[in-house]
Amino acid sequence: MSKLKEPTYEDLRKELSDEEIAESFVFRSTLNAEERKQADEEFRKLRFERLKEMSDEQILQSELMRMKLLIKDYFNQSEFITSYSFSSQLKQYIGLLKKSSTDFAADLDIHKTKLSRILNDKESPNLELMYRLEHHSNNMIPATYWYKLHSRKLEEDIKLDTEKRAVESRRVKNRLVFRKSA
Repeated sequence: MSKLKEPTYEDLRKELSDEEIAESFVFRSTLNAEERKQADEEFRKLRFERLKEMSDEQILQSELMRMKLLIKDYFNQSEFITSYSFSSQLKQYIGLLKKSSTDFAADLDIHKTKLSRILNDKESPNLELMYRLEHHSNNMIPATYWYKLHSRKLEEDIKLDTEKRAVESRRVKNRLVFRKSA
């Protein structure tokens, strides 16, 4: 393994001012185990104090941002994960809002039974619902994210539904046939 050469002060000086170099410099820790433990405890205490000072709105906003980033990371993976299905993420979203399904359905102007069917994977969401979810989250979670979550589930269903594929293939007439190439 080769270690990348760290830039020297002269290298950095060509692109940055002295102030920018000083602000970006990170000193290596020289703390021993006991000092590190004490520093971690002080940091933890400070973090909890800041969390206590956050308003409910700030907490909700940070949780929605966390949800959005986790969904975005999921899109970079190639496999389907059940906990990232449309219905699972919608349940999580409703949970963050601390609302009942009935109240949430009223917010989106859909019947509570339809919402229940979507949450239980008995019915697929439509684009209108995805637009409403985007607007409801104040554009924090875009409609395209909701769509991608749903399409991942559809893709997984297509891959795994050999029974339906067999039934539908029997209905096809005049199937294309190609000669094997030499």
